[in-house]
Amino acid sequence: MTFLQLLQSLEDRLGHIHLPVRPQATGLQDLFEGCGLHHELTVALVRAIYTENHCRHIKDGVVAEASLKAVTPIHAAVAHAERTDIDTYRFSEGFLAALQSAFEQKPHPRPVRPQAPRGQVVPFPTLRRRAHR
Repeated sequence: MTFLQLLQSLEDRLGHIHLPVRPQATGLQDLFEGCGLHHELTVALVRAIYTENHCRHIKDGVVAEASLKAVTPIHAAVAHAERTDIDTYRFSEGFLAALQSAFEQKPHPRPVRPQAPRGQVVPFPTLRRRAHR
């Protein structure tokens, strides 16, 4: 599994609101479409996975052992911090569980989202047209 595929899998499990991954990303700098919830924590976790797997590009392969090794100290710091709020703790727990789940299952290709129609012209019946004059 590549680094980008892993993040897309995590996005599917955690939601776009937490990991707004750009499918067209070409590098680490343009990986996210914006700032998700717990953005700083997410960036720290993602960079740790990238670094621990010795990635040089987002299409480099990642393995479960290195990825879990990378996020464990960050998760422990969040869990044992005096000022961690419950939402941050739950996100950290969810990220760890989603990471484990992503490596347990084979990756599946993401379906291509069809573009929604931009609009359509709906003709008014002649009776309604006369009523509004």
